[in-house]
Amino acid sequence: SPKPGTQDPPNDPALAHARRKVAAMQSRAALVRKASHSLLTGGDEQPSQQDEIGVIDLTYHTGWSKPCIHYCEVGTEVWTAMPGLAFTGAGSGIFSAVIKGKSIEFVCNDGVPSGWDKAPGNRNYLINNPGKWTLKNGKLEQHLSPPKPPTLVVATEVGSTTVCLSWNPPEGMALTEIGGYCVYRNGSSVYRGDTTLQWVDKGLKGNLEYSYEVSTINVQGAESDKCLNMLVKTNVPGKPGPPVWLKVAGTSQQSIELTWKPPMDLGGASVTAYNIYRSLSTKDESAADCVGTIIGRDVTTGKDLDGLEWKDTDVRSGESYIYQVSAVHLPDSTMARSTSQAVLMEEIRRKASNSLLSVEDGENEGPRSEGISGKAVDMLRVPRMGDTEPHILLQAFDWESCYNKNGWYKALLSSVANMKEAGIDMVWMPPPSQSVDDRGYLPGEWYNLNSKYGTEAELRAVIKEMHGAGITPVADVVINHRCGQKQDNKGKWTVFKNPDWESWAICRNDGSGDGQGADSTGMNIEYAPDIDHTNKKIQEDSKAFIKWLMEDVGFRSLRLDFVLGYGAWFQEQYVRSAGSPYSVAEYWHGDVQVLRNYITATKGLVAVYDFPVYYTLKNCIHSNDFSGLNCGGKLPGIMGCDPVRSVTFIENHDTCHLAVVGGKFGDNNQVCRAYAFLLTHCGIPSIFWSDWADRGADVSKQLKALCQIRKSIGVHATSRVNISASQGGLYAANIEGNHGSIAFKMGGNNWGPNGSGWEKKASGHDYCVWTKGGK
Repeated sequence: SPKPGTQDPPNDPALAHARRKVAAMQSRAALVRKASHSLLTGGDEQPSQQDEIGVIDLTYHTGWSKPCIHYCEVGTEVWTAMPGLAFTGAGSGIFSAVIKGKSIEFVCNDGVPSGWDKAPGNRNYLINNPGKWTLKNGKLEQHLSPPKPPTLVVATEVGSTTVCLSWNPPEGMALTEIGGYCVYRNGSSVYRGDTTLQWVDKGLKGNLEYSYEVSTINVQGAESDKCLNMLVKTNVPGKPGPPVWLKVAGTSQQSIELTWKPPMDLGGASVTAYNIYRSLSTKDESAADCVGTIIGRDVTTGKDLDGLEWKDTDVRSGESYIYQVSAVHLPDSTMARSTSQAVLMEEIRRKASNSLLSVEDGENEGPRSEGISGKAVDMLRVPRMGDTEPHILLQAFDWESCYNKNGWYKALLSSVANMKEAGIDMVWMPPPSQSVDDRGYLPGEWYNLNSKYGTEAELRAVIKEMHGAGITPVADVVINHRCGQKQDNKGKWTVFKNPDWESWAICRNDGSGDGQGADSTGMNIEYAPDIDHTNKKIQEDSKAFIKWLMEDVGFRSLRLDFVLGYGAWFQEQYVRSAGSPYSVAEYWHGDVQVLRNYITATKGLVAVYDFPVYYTLKNCIHSNDFSGLNCGGKLPGIMGCDPVRSVTFIENHDTCHLAVVGGKFGDNNQVCRAYAFLLTHCGIPSIFWSDWADRGADVSKQLKALCQIRKSIGVHATSRVNISASQGGLYAANIEGNHGSIAFKMGGNNWGPNGSGWEKKASGHDYCVWTKGGK
């Protein structure tokens, strides 16, 4: 029982909304009952007084001997005189009270009153509909009769792939007791929802009979019996929709490989084959010829295939083609491209279902997909999350690159050959779009690629050169914030161009006060308007922009800027919509668990710059104490727990000049020692341009040698690292690659690898690298 108190029940403003809602529900319910009764009787007869008043029967469990209930009917604000209505004893601490009314707000007391029993949170109790209720230990529950099945279940609309079901609420069951409904198809539950009296069953096969039953779920989760079984036959199948996700999966000078997925709308029957159409890129797609047909079903199991692929080997080197694909319900032998394929088609026809056999000839083949272009050239081999290639990333700009007097893109173009020779296969390019600031991090017109780094033509030229050298260009995607290009009629910079937005695109809690969108889903910034990524238009434009950068401009990987600013779930969507290219995020945080949580939020699609390793390694090298590099036998940071998603670095365009991190990483010797560690270990190492090009010939020579060792031994993101020593004056480890092994040490103390066959390949101030094997 509740502990006695001396305070009166407070006025509870939190219940005000609930009171108004209940009162409104009652008035609407009364109107509905009155209107329904008039329709049935032809008159305007009033409901009975008993039906209109209602009765609440409350059972109360308490240790008090003479409890009372102090209450008011919702909507009246008239409370009973203190201490209220006395409960009637039923023995063993059980009491009851019968109150006329439909809904009440109340508290119980000990009858003096000196002690009060209130709802959790020091609130008043609320009963919002008549019936039997029990209050025990602060928990108020309604006694509900077993739920009843809904009535009058009908199929209001029937198509070849859909059935729309509708039903009435159960008879003799209060609407307030209904929590939702459950729909069964052919005996299996296919839908469990709210109190909506309609549901559409999608993805069905045509010309087939389905059995439906519906049950009621009350507010306490109990389920009724099912209604009478209803049989519905779908219509004759129609054309399937176009296949989706058509893309060029690979190219060479001898072939072009396509992949795609089945149509979203199958048209009411299975899709068991696909036709491939091809035209030259200079011709109209409607003039395309059918150049291939593939089977879309596993003939042995009878299951339709979810992932489809086809290779065009009849191509001319360097020629471009446009491809389209159509879905076919049931192929015939005239479509066969070989004798074996004709046999399979005949087997499919022999085992075909009634749905397939009922397809009319004019509905057998669906429309073609949108065309996609493919060129018969050797394809750039791009990195993929978790692959075992020895990748090396170069950040190909620094804080001052935009001021290069000859143009930064021109400078990079002349450096591509040197990058290739060193073994660099990924290059992080500066932000490509026109920007309010010189460095590109306050973008304006997304699709305007003329910036302080150079012209669009120069950017495309350096990307093309990288492709030819086998180097993956990485796009710096800055879409958390954006700057307007024009002022609106109020003088606010809320007019965006290319793509076109207005103030609705800015988060309403943006510091400018100009936004009319939703609240930001991340951290706000002060230097540019925060963009509302909950807006569908923003999402569509972001996906289209990234796709354009990848497919048109030629970027093949992504770097996501300032991901703290908008929800990780949007970033996951954007990366996935671009085909899930290798992507790495700038999530500036030194806590490993914080970064792991972010990776989980993106469903593992996005790697992170390993700031914990950056901080740890900097401290270790400056102190000559390497104990921080061994965390229970593992390396620190994401490098130690999820190396697939770790991009390691010691400098970038921010850290090199920000006082908050103490400025640059260190002197030439410290920098070379740190890169020797990164380039011989797991994760994907990133080299900063200023370290690569501006620290003198000796540093450049050491870095190039370390890159070539990584490539030769085949050290990759998940290479096994066995730490031999991590202490003051010494760190040592053995690392396994695809083609051999590395032994590495740094620090002033002596150390050498065990066993024979080791060859010293690189050394510098307080570091040394030995290898065994390699190519």
